[in-house]
Amino acid sequence: MRAERHHRLSLALLAIFLASGLWLEAMIGLRAGGWVDDPLRREFLRLGHAHGGILALVNLAIAWSIGQLGTPEVWAAKIRIAGLLGALLVGVGFMAGGLMHGPTDPGPPILVVPAGALLTLAAVVATALVRPSDRAPGS
Repeated sequence: MRAERHHRLSLALLAIFLASGLWLEAMIGLRAGGWVDDPLRREFLRLGHAHGGILALVNLAIAWSIGQLGTPEVWAAKIRIAGLLGALLVGVGFMAGGLMHGPTDPGPPILVVPAGALLTLAAVVATALVRPSDRAPGS
C-alpha cells in the first residue's frame, strides 16, 4: 500500500466515524426509539464512533511518520495495513457489539476490539522502531 492511499483511507475512516457520531447524536436529539431507550447500545455506539475517529487520526500520524522517518517500503506496507485494520476493528467492533447485545453485555463482535487495539499498537511501535537500514521481516 502506498503512502497516498494510506492517507486517503485514514481520512475516509475519519469521515465515516465522524458521520456515525453525528448520526448518533441526531438520533439521541430526536429521541429515536431504540437508540435512546437502550443505554448499553448508546454507550457502545459512542465508544465505537469515538475510538474509530481517534484511531483514524492515529493512522494519519502513522502515515506522516512513515514518510518522515524513512521507513523501508516493505515494512511500511505491513505497518499501514496493521494500522488501518486495527482502527476499523476497534471502531466497528464497539459499534456492532452495541447493536447486537444481550441483556447486560455487549454482543460477540466486541471480541475483535482487543485484536484491533493490538494491531494499532503494533503499527505505532513498529513505526517508532523501524529504521531506514532495517531489512525486510523474515529476511
